[in-house]
Amino acid sequence: MSHAADSFAPCQRLLAAIWERADEEVVAFGPQGESLFGELRGGAEALASVLAASPATRWALCFDDSLLFAQALLACALSGREVVLPGHQRPAALTELGAGFDGILTDSQQLGEGGEHLWLRLPLTASQHGSPAPRWAAPTGLQLTLFTSGSTGVPKAIPKAWHQLEAELRVLIALWGERLDGTRLLASVSHQHIYGLLFRILLPLVLGVPFARTLTIYPEQLKGQRGPWALIASPAFLSRLDPELGEGECRLIVSSGGPLALADALRSAQLFGQLPIEVFGSSETGGIAWRQSQAPHTPWQPMPGIRALVAAEDRLLLHSPFLPDGEPLLCADRIRWEEAGFHLLGRGDRLIKIEEKRISLDEVETRLQALPWVEAAAVLPLTVATRQALGAVLVLTPEGLRQWQTLGHGRFLIALRERLRPWLEPVALPRRVRLLATLPLSSQGKRPWSELKALFDELPADKMAGGGAGQPMRKEMNNNDSGAAAMQAATLPTLLEQTQTQDALVLRLHLDPALPWFSGHFPGAPLLPGVTQVHWAIHYGRQLLGLSGTFGGMSQLKFQRPLRPGQQCSLHLTWQADKGQLLFSYRLADELASSGRVRLCP
Repeated sequence: MSHAADSFAPCQRLLAAIWERADEEVVAFGPQGESLFGELRGGAEALASVLAASPATRWALCFDDSLLFAQALLACALSGREVVLPGHQRPAALTELGAGFDGILTDSQQLGEGGEHLWLRLPLTASQHGSPAPRWAAPTGLQLTLFTSGSTGVPKAIPKAWHQLEAELRVLIALWGERLDGTRLLASVSHQHIYGLLFRILLPLVLGVPFARTLTIYPEQLKGQRGPWALIASPAFLSRLDPELGEGECRLIVSSGGPLALADALRSAQLFGQLPIEVFGSSETGGIAWRQSQAPHTPWQPMPGIRALVAAEDRLLLHSPFLPDGEPLLCADRIRWEEAGFHLLGRGDRLIKIEEKRISLDEVETRLQALPWVEAAAVLPLTVATRQALGAVLVLTPEGLRQWQTLGHGRFLIALRERLRPWLEPVALPRRVRLLATLPLSSQGKRPWSELKALFDELPADKMAGGGAGQPMRKEMNNNDSGAAAMQAATLPTLLEQTQTQDALVLRLHLDPALPWFSGHFPGAPLLPGVTQVHWAIHYGRQLLGLSGTFGGMSQLKFQRPLRPGQQCSLHLTWQADKGQLLFSYRLADELASSGRVRLCP
């Protein structure tokens, strides 16, 4: 008997339904063991009593632990307090949103201390509980405000009434509730955003599906799952699956936050027997459509109750029960309908005007990535000496790096622009460029535009060489600098020492806290992403061991200890020429932190 068909169809209040769960039902699991609904309810009621006695009415929720997050969410619902979800939990981001909330609820040991806001750390101590908490009536509503930065980097407040969330939950239950029945839910995305909030917290709560208290950071954590499980993921996470992972009883994989490559979708299906369900939507609109890609250009299917119409300039005109007032919304997304569904054509808000010329940032990125020198590109508008221009953050191919080293930065960028001229207007040619080893993604799989823009804000205008098509990438570069130097300045650790042993090249590295990989990964507990560790191994293998060839896959990845800002570690590299494999391992003193193998194809 399914939860979706029988337990919740008659229920008029899904939030109240959470309160009716049996005390002994498992609500969450983690390193601490299993937690029960009775514990969740008791903790929420105790916290609600504390919040009701506080003058603060708007509380920012900043949690790594999903169970404590759920407890705080329910406590705010019980006590009539408004929930604020900052897009990021870094102190600077909270300061920027300071007027948007009165207090902070958190599980962080540092967040909130010394700040201007009231703050309360969970779990509550016995003294904070005071007298036994009263039995609260089941909550019937929740006020929520999300903050999202979008493509401009400026935080935008998006209020959400409970009826909007409830309407979307009913659709999700109807679509996928039966497949979640009897599973345990894992997630690689944060609950601080609408996708994670709905799929990782609220949906399992109303269905009675136990959810993981901690993030699934690495694909290797999927190994050894007992019993049926489901995964709420991002395209970035699904792109890093190890071919040796296929095991366990997976019932459902959901992906959102960006486009999922067809190859990654098919790999997930091969490894786990489940073709991922992609969900298209936004914080403002909620879910709009879904699809399962088995072939290129699979169209999107609107969710039940959604009408997607084509307005002027191919923009999506959305009619949705998930919107606040029932009025249609003209979206920035551009679509094209066909008989089987609609296709996404890019975003209208990525169409800008420079000198009265209409420029598509998506097109500029596509043209850059079509060049043999560019592996990946992210293009954004900049203001340069009161004039608007384009900046491009690039990941270069090995051929591109060789050209950069041969030509020097100025001539390289002139050559790059010349190769773009057949397709792009002169004003659409990038005037500022930065190099990265890989383009960053947030845990939601989205491009962190504010972080990319900050790469161009690091130097004042008078420190940049002026004029001409090609601008220098960083202050410390000159005509003799190489692409590798640019990468090191932007994205690589400090190389303190290198030694050659009988078996390996050993590099001693300092992990500078300012490295961009620590930003937002993860709030309150930064650590070096596994994908970055792999990229560094490849980079130093090519730079110091003289390796060549294209990336052909990786295997036997193990991440045993986190690498954190400010630490010193050693990177051991061994090249097995007969197998075409680069073996790498990171060590903290004598303890193994991570290891793996990378195959390089001729």
